[in-house]
Order: sequence, then C-alpha cells, then structure tokens
Amino acid sequence: MSITVLEKIQPEISLILEEQPSIKQKVQKTLREAVETTPIFNSVDDLLDWKIDVWEKQLETDTRIQALWNVLSEDEIENFYDTIILNPYIPVVPYLSQLLLLFSKGSVLFGGARGGGKSEACLIGALQYVEFPEYKAGIFRLTFSDLSVPGAIMDRALSWLKDNPLLKKEGITPHWDGQKNTFTFPSGAKLMFGHVQHEKDAENYQGSEFHHLIFDEAIQFSINKITRIKGSNRKKFTSSIPLRIWYTGNPGGLSHEYFKENFIDKQSNFIDSKYTDNPYLDQIAYESIFKDIEDSDPILFRQWKYGDWEAVPEGLMFKRPWFTVKGRTYDAIPERIVKRVRFWDTAATLEEDPNKQGGADWTVGVLLLLGESGKCYLDDIQYFREDPDETEERILTQAKLDGREVILRAEQEGGAQAKIYINTTLARALPGYDFEGRTSQRNKIERAKSMVSFIKSGNMKIKEDSSWNTFFLNLICSFPTKGIHDDPVDALSGAFMTLFDLEDSDLNYNVDYDYINQLNQ
Repeated sequence: MSITVLEKIQPEISLILEEQPSIKQKVQKTLREAVETTPIFNSVDDLLDWKIDVWEKQLETDTRIQALWNVLSEDEIENFYDTIILNPYIPVVPYLSQLLLLFSKGSVLFGGARGGGKSEACLIGALQYVEFPEYKAGIFRLTFSDLSVPGAIMDRALSWLKDNPLLKKEGITPHWDGQKNTFTFPSGAKLMFGHVQHEKDAENYQGSEFHHLIFDEAIQFSINKITRIKGSNRKKFTSSIPLRIWYTGNPGGLSHEYFKENFIDKQSNFIDSKYTDNPYLDQIAYESIFKDIEDSDPILFRQWKYGDWEAVPEGLMFKRPWFTVKGRTYDAIPERIVKRVRFWDTAATLEEDPNKQGGADWTVGVLLLLGESGKCYLDDIQYFREDPDETEERILTQAKLDGREVILRAEQEGGAQAKIYINTTLARALPGYDFEGRTSQRNKIERAKSMVSFIKSGNMKIKEDSSWNTFFLNLICSFPTKGIHDDPVDALSGAFMTLFDLEDSDLNYNVDYDYINQLNQ
C-alpha cells in the first residue's frame, strides 16, 4: 500500500463515518463479543483458527475495512494473511487504525491522542516478518524503564513470546537475551529493544542494520538521536522485506514542531489514532485521565484527548522555539559547573483557586546549573500537589538527593510565620545545607522578564528527553495568561535570580501591563 493509497482511503473512511455514525460502536460490539467468548487454546492451531474467525467477523462488520480491501492488491491481502493472521507470534487481531499502519510504507507517524493502541500496533508490525531469516527490527524508547515497566512494549513482548505456553508446546519459542534485550526467532530473525536516554546511546546503533525501525513516543526524542539511528534502516538488495520507519506519539513533546511540520501540516504519512478508535479499551474509565487535567492543564487536555497538534501555548512572553530548537537542548553538559541552585515555589494550600482553570497550585522545585561559560542549564523540575507535611518531606528528600553543593532557596511569602517555617523548621532539618527563604517586592511578571533576553539569546539550555518537558513548556509558554498556573515560571525566575545573585533593585524593567492585559482579554 503506497502513501498515495493511504491518502486516498482516509477520505473514504471519513465519508463512511459521516454516513454510518454508529459504525465504531457496531465494530466494538462485534470484537468484544469475540474476545469475551475466547476459548481455551490447546495449540497454536487453535489460536490461528480463533484469529481467522475474529478477523472474518471484523471484515464482515466494518465497512471501513471493506473499503480499504477494495484498494489493496491481491498480493498485499495475501501477504497480510500470511504474515499477520497466520503468524503464531501475534496473538491479537489488528483493528482499522492499526491496519492502516500495517499497510503503509516508508516513514509514518501514528498517533495523536492517547489510548489509540500505539504500542500494540508497533509490536504487531515488528513481528510481521519474523519468519524471514534475514529480518531485523528495532523498537526504541528513551529509557529502559519506558520499555520495561508493566504494560510497556517490551513487557508486553515478553508476555507474547517468552512466557507463551503455546509457542513452547510447538517448540518455536524465540530465544530471549536479557543482556542485549533481543529476541532471536527459530528462523534467525531478530527483534531488539533499545533505549537512547543519552546522545552517545544513539551511536551504538549506527553500524546496525534494521528493516524496521520503531520510535515509540517519538515526539519525546531529540531529532538528533532519531537522525543518527535512522541511518541503520537499510537492507541488502536481494531482500524482499520492505524498509519501514514508524513513529508514534502525542502532541506536545520536545520535537513537536518537527513532527507537526513534516507529517501533520503536509497531511501525509500520518495516521490519526484516538482512544475512541480502540475497540478493546474501557473508554468511559479511560476518560477519567482527561477529566483530571481538563481544568488544571487545558493545553495537555487537548493534546491527550483530541490529539490536537495546534494545542500549544501562544507564547506571550516566552516562545517555545527558544527552548526546543537545535542547540537549545542538551543531553550532557559540555563544561564545568560552577554553581547549582534548587529553588522551590511552594503551594500554600491544596484548595483550588477559583480564579485559575481548576486544580490547586503546584509545588515546584527547579534545579538550575551555571557553567563556567556563563550559560545555564535547566537540569530538573520536581512538581507535585501534596499537603504541607508531605510537601516538607519531599523537599527534604530531594535536598538530600541533590547534595550539599546545591544552594537551596524557597519563595518566602506570608509574613513572619513563613519566615519562621523556612528559616527554622526546614533549615534545621538540613544541617550543613545552604538553605534559606527569599522574599521579593517585585511581582512575578517583572521577575520573569529578567530572564527573557537571556533565554531568547540561547543562554539557557533545557535538558532533553525529561519527563517534565511537556509540563514546563506548556506552562512557561502560556505565561502570563489569566487562569493558567505560573508556578514553574516563579520557581525558574527565583532560581535564575539566585544563580546570578540578582536582587530586586537589579530589575529595572518597565513592564507594559496594558499590553499584557490586552493579550489576556
């Protein structure tokens, strides 16, 4: 299936959805009934018979798949049956959005919203050609824990392959090398799981050869890492196995702009997948994830629920590219660090602020490092909502993890009581640490503006591939917007002023409040 066919079938599918608005529910009912009545499998043949039955029921029910079948060649359809339906290593039957991915060629972005079955689709595709001796596939995530946590893609592969009694009974269980995180199949084919947390990790794969590369949650990768690994997507001219590169992910990550420009805006090579497309997901229960963030983080809500690639902060004071373009992120710090500051902006209460878009304020701790060149590095952000006792415990625990060489400061508000709490209760619990409160007579917009030219000029680097990237970028690029939490901006400006020993008297900025207010109307 060429990309042009993919572009052709997607409008047809949209038309079917308009004419048959209940088709998703109809397909969901058919597939769930098939799964609920799954028999006990005593052999691989039993599994394959069940897959054939489920597939035929889905094909008969889903008019969108029927439309897809009409544009495929006989060879493509036969290949699908041989490599997917009759593949004993794949214990599931793909549904429509996963089928679109399986029949695509070249480089494709699959995803959008959360819950669309991205990881399962990737594993199905990675196993498609394991009967071919020369076949090699690589699945990549940022960290090993991303691969291996319960339910993650490598954990799922172990369940499908290593711990499958049917494969063992048939004598076709692939060999698992836990050191190399690689399955070797009886044919000789290999499926490898890799993680590239650091830039140097990408170099480990430059001499490799993969027919199929899969970057799961690719929007969190730096483009530099992806580019280095992409060079291993090659094969011998005698091989009939297609070369494929799949990217999965949701809007809002570190490489959001790259994927939006190259896949979304071009309206090609992109397969939209949402939780409502996943017939096996408990969609009502899953929606609770979105409800938890609908008010507190409306940008993330739109990104996760709707796969909205336009849902990015507008950048009233800080622009997203200032933090994300090439050269503005780092994997390893290239110079000696001369000063380290962790600044805490603590939430006064767990009560929701009626003037903000739901959710209590965050307690945020920013770790900012100063290099001998004068550049600084945003190395870590801790953020949470806890009661005062738990907040105190987490601050103390983080201080011990950071070490005594890190200067600790906390925003001091609320008068004498706050001063006593910070300078006695917290400081007393951390003997040997440089920890004290910091007060400011300047408002948060004036303090934030002290960083604008410094960041705009590329002097502040952000640590790439961090779990807090999306949280931070969404909020700082919304600042100052009425109703949006500004806690990470307050913590960053506090760390910045501490790092450079700036006092209120050093801030000689005249803030155009009329302009700011106009933007927020």
